Amino acid sequence: MGRRTARFLLHGMRPLDCSTVRQRIVTLTLVVLGMLTQPRSAVGEAYAWTSLGNVAHAYELQPPATDKQHIVLRRRFDTVSFEEGSRKMIFNGVAFYLNSSIIKYGNEWLIARADVDNVVGALLCPGNALATAQTSLVMLDPGHGGDDPGARDGWKLDEKRLTLDIARRARAKLREFQVDARLSRERDMSVSLEERCWRAERLGATLFVSIHLNAARDRRTSGIETFIIPSAGYAPTADREGAPFKVEKTAYPANHYDAANAVLAYYLHKGLLASSRGEDRGIRRARFHVIKSVSCPAALVECGFMSNRQEAEKLAQEAYRDSLAEGIARGILTYLSRAREAHLPPVSGL
Repeated sequence: MGRRTARFLLHGMRPLDCSTVRQRIVTLTLVVLGMLTQPRSAVGEAYAWTSLGNVAHAYELQPPATDKQHIVLRRRFDTVSFEEGSRKMIFNGVAFYLNSSIIKYGNEWLIARADVDNVVGALLCPGNALATAQTSLVMLDPGHGGDDPGARDGWKLDEKRLTLDIARRARAKLREFQVDARLSRERDMSVSLEERCWRAERLGATLFVSIHLNAARDRRTSGIETFIIPSAGYAPTADREGAPFKVEKTAYPANHYDAANAVLAYYLHKGLLASSRGEDRGIRRARFHVIKSVSCPAALVECGFMSNRQEAEKLAQEAYRDSLAEGIARGILTYLSRAREAHLPPVSGL
């Protein structure tokens, strides 16, 4: 090892521009630390970690600052907040659940490399995450249908009818901007999960958004949730981290787009929060069939809780469903705009 290389490894990453940071970020691979201090999400595999200080250097953020139990990274237009021992991150005011918890070792705050590559780095430099993303056809997937009504509000509303209405409205708004948007079902009919994915593949969908409504035993629960799949070897948000026999090491087709999934989910979630003014229940992780089995960036949105009386009453109103469709369309359009920017040739002669 040369002196220059050793100095670079000892002192961490130097600031890099967004076009090269993804390839140049340095990892502290702490195998023993992962085994001794942190439940492993991947059975038989040790985590790869890096420090938040290294992340700050790489993305030109201010050094980590602590506020009670929170660790905060800032730059001019971005603020990222972490909590020790938690998977919850707040990125520019939006809740986002990481693959793994932030941990402290000595004087260092450590983050899983998968979360640097596929979440934090993707959100800070979306152009990198979308550099290989295609943007020709959007598949909107209205949940349930036919013999499967989905969630019900206890009176007259079925999830299957409302999701179809929201999807149709979102399609119309996208088409106003010349976006080729299709539906996985055009009417109230039964469509299997496998067939939804097959239709997306057959049509050559380059973006997949599944639209659902939520329900909970606690009828006070309300708000907006968005789901993407965990990175391979990590547990869903609902599972206790490191719980035995629950972690899947399989890399599904949509895992090839982990970073793009995060960017898509962020814009969708932000759009829905703005349109609904609902509670932010966060961008979460689950291995739902329709968002793990498609070969393109994919997310599933839960646009509110039908089990909550107030939210169900709003969902019954056409104007409110139209605002939800507006939020979904706005999120997709923002994603598509960023993806196109990532494919533009560099400007020369300036």
